[in-house]
Amino acid sequence: MKRFIAYFDYLGFAQFIKKNDLSEQSQIINNIFRDMEIALGKDKYEKTPHGVFCDISKSQINCINFSDTVVFFTNDDSETSLIELLEVSYKFNWQAINFTFPVRGALVYGEIVQIDFKQKNSGGGIYNINSVYGKGLVNAHSRAEEQHWAGTVLDETFTSEIINRGHNLNHFFLDYAKKYKVPYKDKTDRNEEYVLNIIKGNLSEEAYRNISESIRHNFAQYKKCVSDERVQQKISNTLHFLESYILKEEQNV
Repeated sequence: MKRFIAYFDYLGFAQFIKKNDLSEQSQIINNIFRDMEIALGKDKYEKTPHGVFCDISKSQINCINFSDTVVFFTNDDSETSLIELLEVSYKFNWQAINFTFPVRGALVYGEIVQIDFKQKNSGGGIYNINSVYGKGLVNAHSRAEEQHWAGTVLDETFTSEIINRGHNLNHFFLDYAKKYKVPYKDKTDRNEEYVLNIIKGNLSEEAYRNISESIRHNFAQYKKCVSDERVQQKISNTLHFLESYILKEEQNV
């Protein structure tokens, strides 16, 4: 069955694991879990005896995290599911790139299957299957892997499906995405594509400087090395995308 899929990989995750002890790793991993829950909850919270937590009780989106990868996917290909996946993906992408841990990702429309099974035996061992597979997932991984920045592209399978449903893409993506020339590791003949926004609205020059500093810090935090030329290029490509949000009248001053 075809569904809508959002696939994300954290940049510099292996370095983060190597350069931090287990207690520091646990703290940051918990922040990653928090970001997934915030995205799924769409800013809805509930009070409990143990504090305030994200309310994901009404979410219809599936989420799986394994190592440096996060996958959100729908239960069906309905319009309602599509819009919810867009909302969740936008929120997660924005939070990760600006504050928590830079990601690159892809939104695709394709086949994905989940197998979920857990059994604990009398010897104390656990047999746990939480697996996803399918051509849609493979496509999402490939599209994320080939990008050379912190950002998320909307694959042609995703945009074509929306066009086939009679929607105008500029209008449909107004709150979530914009057209941009995606930076890739290797040369490509692709033109501008839709990518998830990393801010809402436009930026002043001062706001650009503040957010760019936050993104630079985000790439370097948790003792990650950013001196490598490839990392510097990813940062530069990401900031160039951020620059595209500056108000045109300010750019012409």
